[in-house]
Amino acid sequence: MMITGEHKFKRQKNGNVHEYTYYRCTKKRKDMKCPESAVREKELNRQLSSLIKSVSLPTDWAEELNRMAIAEHKNSAQSVSARVEEKEAKIQTISQKLQRLLDGYLEQDIERTTYRQEKAKLLSEKKSLEEEISSLSRRAEDWLEPLQEWLKAAQRLDAIASDADLFVKKVCAKEIFGSNLRLGGKALAVAAGDERIGVEKSGQTAWAALRTAHASAGQKPTSQILVPRAGLEPARS
Repeated sequence: MMITGEHKFKRQKNGNVHEYTYYRCTKKRKDMKCPESAVREKELNRQLSSLIKSVSLPTDWAEELNRMAIAEHKNSAQSVSARVEEKEAKIQTISQKLQRLLDGYLEQDIERTTYRQEKAKLLSEKKSLEEEISSLSRRAEDWLEPLQEWLKAAQRLDAIASDADLFVKKVCAKEIFGSNLRLGGKALAVAAGDERIGVEKSGQTAWAALRTAHASAGQKPTSQILVPRAGLEPARS
């Protein structure tokens, strides 16, 4: 059921007026009675702050992850370069086969039908290798910058959580958790496994990885918390 906000005023006998904002079920469905009590805006604000802080990224963690990402990118680039060279060598070999095939056809050592079949097969292999090279090159360059932007965004969460602007917190929570925040028993929570993905698709999202890392803080060395970086590392093929 949907949630709606309600603004109320309470006037005391001494003339003082207090304003309250509550969030409650819209109660639009007549066939269902909502048992949940309303939650005051101040309490919702506090809980939103707590949730946002649970996925914030400390500066020292961000610096270490950025260092690791740059090193990973360098290693990845070297690996990609080696694989590209390997595929380019195969393309060169195919080009040589195509030339020998053409020579054999022109010298009438190979029948026309056989020539066409073998040529089509070799051209198909060559095209596949060229597409693989293009894909490898894109992946080698595409993941580092988005990851670094995400690191910056994750560092700003602590300041957002500490700010009084509830609207900004709502926008932030929507971006991180999607529409999967659950309000029940006056408690705001995230449905298990519903955090949105932050960078690359993987078994665990970047935001979920941060929540797990925070839960492990103080129990494990930082190096073990940040490695492996589930949800942060680039996808491999």
